[in-house]
Amino acid sequence: MQSDPTRRSALSVALLANTGIGYEVDAWLAGDGQANGSVRYHTDRAWFTIQGRPAALRKLAQALLRCAELTDQTYPAPSAPVVEGVAG
Repeated sequence: MQSDPTRRSALSVALLANTGIGYEVDAWLAGDGQANGSVRYHTDRAWFTIQGRPAALRKLAQALLRCAELTDQTYPAPSAPVVEGVAG
């Protein structure tokens, strides 16, 4: 099957971030000598790698931070309940 150069490929993926996950980072040079970095997550069930030039990785990191801040502001973590007569 021939590809259509006027159409972009599309792929939708959901990556779930958990606080107990360890991410591996690496830096490397592409074949053309350009510096790249990668973040990798791997388990027995799944893995993913995000790769890119430093500027692109910084832009993604900024978007992730904005997302976390928006979520914290929109849905603040509930505070511990106050029970009268009990010292906390």
